[in-house]
Amino acid sequence: MKKLIFLFILSVSMLSSCRVENPTYSFRIKVTNADGVAIQNVIVEASVDVPGYREEAYMIDTTGLDGVVEFEYDYEAVFKILGTRGGNPFTHIGCGFIKLEPNQTVESTIILLPYDPADPGC
Repeated sequence: MKKLIFLFILSVSMLSSCRVENPTYSFRIKVTNADGVAIQNVIVEASVDVPGYREEAYMIDTTGLDGVVEFEYDYEAVFKILGTRGGNPFTHIGCGFIKLEPNQTVESTIILLPYDPADPGC
């Protein structure tokens, strides 16, 4: 009987301690050249491109040997991705967008192309 009471109390305490967790929003950006070869040491900026955005909605990091960089955010959002290499002006540039999904690691590939000052932007 004591074991039954103990199991009942244990199960009630476990059920009452359960809570809904906040979803995570992670994303992975791979930077390649036009031939699909991964490029390292590319500066990747991810930002929410709307007026009054939250400061935490701007992230910057550099790709590793595999040409990949990973970020995590607390909310569902659409991020503008900008990859650059070189000084000012850039020697190479690539960009795109990525929509975050709850509890998934969303992936996107950015193709880095030579930067043309006569045609700035993406």
